[in-house]
Amino acid sequence: MKEFISNFFKISNERLKNPLLFSFLLSWIAFNWRPIFTLLLSDKEIENRITYISENFNEIEYTLYYPLIFSIGYVLALPYLTWLIEVLAQFAKIGRKRNLISEQLSDLRDKQKIAREEYKYEQERAGNAELSQMNSKIEELTHSNTEKDKTIERLKIDLTESRKELRKLEQYISLENPDETELNDEIKKELDKEYEEFLKTEVSTYFEEIGSEISQFKSIPKNTDEIVIEKLIYSGLIKRIDDEENQRRYYVLTKKGKHFWRNYVLSKKIMTKEELDKLDELPF
Repeated sequence: MKEFISNFFKISNERLKNPLLFSFLLSWIAFNWRPIFTLLLSDKEIENRITYISENFNEIEYTLYYPLIFSIGYVLALPYLTWLIEVLAQFAKIGRKRNLISEQLSDLRDKQKIAREEYKYEQERAGNAELSQMNSKIEELTHSNTEKDKTIERLKIDLTESRKELRKLEQYISLENPDETELNDEIKKELDKEYEEFLKTEVSTYFEEIGSEISQFKSIPKNTDEIVIEKLIYSGLIKRIDDEENQRRYYVLTKKGKHFWRNYVLSKKIMTKEELDKLDELPF
């Protein structure tokens, strides 16, 4: 008996695995649920239940045709339905993947924008830092140039002062020792001839007074005619020196002038002391 029951359930299980039988069973239960519930749950006697079901639920459409059509349609349409579901699922999967890729691409674009902005920011910050360094360097160079300009100005002032000192020294040397080089005999002879000619000019009459003043005070006697001074200068006998710093003017004898002055002084005769004393004793 146990073996019979076991074989029955085994065969039933194998039959139920058949998609047509399984779908027919499910569809028959779906179409005939009312007689099933009446048979199982009604309070009437079993004979009355069967009679009631036979009288009210005996349509062959519900007991055979509709379940059979539904089960056959289900078995035939199931692969296509499964394929359609798989296609829709694949389409949905592709759509989801596309959406995911789009989201990832959008994220990448956003990251690229952020990276570009960060790069621009870093470039700008680096540029600002470089600009700040350049400004600092420019300020340093400007300060250095200012200091150099001040140094140049000081050097110019020192150079001007040195030139003034040099000019004063040259003037002093020219005043103290003008034309110290000795004249040779030939030049002296030529100057002696010129001196003889000079004595014949009207300017020579001023030479004693002017030569004496220059020898002692390096100046020209007051009220001396400017033409006389210019003639003596252009004759090469005296030289005019301007001291711009002290705003003074000096006159010195040239080589030629010193030679003329020497000849003039040596040619003059002077009285002895006794002769001067006798002159002082005269009543008039």
